[in-house]
Amino acid sequence: MRLRRLFIPLLILGCAIIPNAQSAEAKMPDPQAFDQYVADMVNKDNLPGVSIAIVNGNETYTQGYGLANQAAKRKVSPDTLFELGSNSKAYTALGILLLAEQGKVDLKAPVSRYLPQTEWKFDQAQVDPAVKDFLHQTSGMGSNSIALIKPSKDEQALQDTVRNLASQPLWYKPGQQFLYSTGNYDVLGAIIEQVSGQSYESFMATEVMKPLGLTSTYAGTAVLPSDAQLSSGYKLGLIGNRSYEAPTYRGNMPAGYIVSNAKDMARWLQIQLEQDDTLPESLHRAVNASHIPDDRVAATLTEPYDSPFRYGGGWLVFDRGEQPYLSHGGNNPNFSSYVLVDLEKKIGVAVMGNRNSTYTYAIASGLYDILLGKQPAAAPPDTTSTANLAATILLVLSILLSLWLLYRLVLLILAMQRGRRVFTGFTAALYIKTALWILFAALMIGVAWYIPKLLFWGYPWPFIIVWAPFTVAPAMISLGITAILFAGLRITAALFPRRAEEQPISLAV
Repeated sequence: MRLRRLFIPLLILGCAIIPNAQSAEAKMPDPQAFDQYVADMVNKDNLPGVSIAIVNGNETYTQGYGLANQAAKRKVSPDTLFELGSNSKAYTALGILLLAEQGKVDLKAPVSRYLPQTEWKFDQAQVDPAVKDFLHQTSGMGSNSIALIKPSKDEQALQDTVRNLASQPLWYKPGQQFLYSTGNYDVLGAIIEQVSGQSYESFMATEVMKPLGLTSTYAGTAVLPSDAQLSSGYKLGLIGNRSYEAPTYRGNMPAGYIVSNAKDMARWLQIQLEQDDTLPESLHRAVNASHIPDDRVAATLTEPYDSPFRYGGGWLVFDRGEQPYLSHGGNNPNFSSYVLVDLEKKIGVAVMGNRNSTYTYAIASGLYDILLGKQPAAAPPDTTSTANLAATILLVLSILLSLWLLYRLVLLILAMQRGRRVFTGFTAALYIKTALWILFAALMIGVAWYIPKLLFWGYPWPFIIVWAPFTVAPAMISLGITAILFAGLRITAALFPRRAEEQPISLAV
């Protein structure tokens, strides 16, 4: 149950750390301190590659570690591109807030004004959530929205996603409760398309990325230039990291598929820290607006956080002061990231990795500690690695047990052929035994089917196969096969018992 509670919030929302208040700004330490720490963490969790961006006052530092492509032995550099996962939401929020600054979108208006094809229902009654409800994750959309989004490369993928999401009943009445749901930001992306008359990718490129000076940040991989240095993505397998090309989810682009590198992430951090006075005024105001949390709902305190937060525009906002602390994590099937921004101390840290891992959070928090002159805290176990280890152990044990059962089954069949075991007919007891063993096999198959769904909040198997380590599905299949073999062996042995051996005749004296 502990794994279940930690795993999904960390695949979809990421983690946040809360700094201790200090009066003095941290000073940029020797870069070797960063390099040694990150290299140790990469080795500890066997990560393929990681890239970092650090801003401390007016100083910046970017670096890459490990491999962007294991087969080609291509190293990660500050130019290597990574998918940002849910850190994409801050970019989409900036796009919708820019349209609001331009008077083209009213955040208080019902979303149906901009997406008239959608109808939203709560408790079987029609409701009309406002645009800001989706911005602040208070629309009432269920947290299972990520599992409802289908792979697609079609131009209409985003609009199809939104229509599908709108057909699902809301879990809460809009505007009254925070509930993180990745689909909220796909709705915002659809509004961007509807209002701007451009594709989401085109709008973000021309109206957001270019004015911000983000020359290596893109909405998705389809628009990458031919010379782009995109990292390969990886998932854990039986013998370590394996290259994995995840399906394309164009309908989830605004919520999870912005692509960037360490150099642009350093600039992105500087923008959040108001270190660029060349921004257009409308974008500058939009950035500041994204840091303002939703005042309408109570602050949320939930694992693994130790301080309450509210949601801004693509940011978790802590301490709701004039200088709040911002953070957000991001996980895709084969990438992960973590970003934190301390507006008071003028510190920003971004970490990107080419495998789904909670260690991007751990590395970012450790780098932040180093900036504050503190010893980095011990990293919590990577939940993806833990799941992979458990699945690997189960897979190996199931295979070994299946081989032993097959051996025993072969011996039993040979004994039947040689007449050492014979069918003696059905009895009531035999019927009961057979039924019980069939029930046992069915129960074990059900367990193998349901355990991964339990860990993934009941999400369907197509989602699990994409997001889980490579070992999970084979482990569950092996468990089911083992149960069938075990039940089959017991039933066969009961149907064909050993023939009674002849007893020696005792002669009376």
